[in-house]
Amino acid sequence: MPTPRKASQIAALADKLGRAKLAIVADYRGLKVKDLSALRRQLGGHHSELEVAKNTLLTKAAADAGVNVGTTLFKGPTAIAFCFDDVVEPAKVIADFARTSRILSVRGGLLDGNLIGADGVASLATLPPVDQLRAQLVGTISGPLSNTVGVLNAVLQTFVATLEARTEQISGHAA
Repeated sequence: MPTPRKASQIAALADKLGRAKLAIVADYRGLKVKDLSALRRQLGGHHSELEVAKNTLLTKAAADAGVNVGTTLFKGPTAIAFCFDDVVEPAKVIADFARTSRILSVRGGLLDGNLIGADGVASLATLPPVDQLRAQLVGTISGPLSNTVGVLNAVLQTFVATLEARTEQISGHAA
C-alpha cells in the first residue's frame, strides 16, 4: 500500500502517461542538475515536461494508465519526457541534447501508448516539422486539382470560342 504522497505521484504520472502523445524514457545518470534544468526549459517551449521519477512509481503509473511498458524501459535512473502536443520537436530536442551531452541516453518511449525503442525515437527526431508535413500534403493535393481546373478551363474556353465563331459566321451570312 503506497503512502498518500506516493499515491498522488502515481496518479499524476498515470494522468500524464494517459494524456501524452509521446513519452520518451532516458537514462540521465551523470547529468548535472543544471543540465537537466536546461533540458526542461528547452522541452517546455514545445508543450513537454521532463520528470525524474522512481521506476516503481512509473511502473505502477503505467499499469494504472493501461500501458504495457515491458521490463527494460524502467531500469536505472529514469527521466521521462511527456510530450502533449507535437511529437517531432521534443524528440529532436532530446536527440540533440543526448548527442551534445554524450551522457543522456534514450532507452525508448511510448508513442500513443505503444512501446517504441530508442531507434524509433531517433526516427521521430529525423522527421520534418508538422507544419512542413502539412504544407507538403497541401502541395500534393493542390497540384492535381489545379491541373484538373486548367483542363476544364481550357475545354470551356474552346467551347466559348467555337460559339463566338459560329455566331460571327451566322451573323455574317444574315447581313
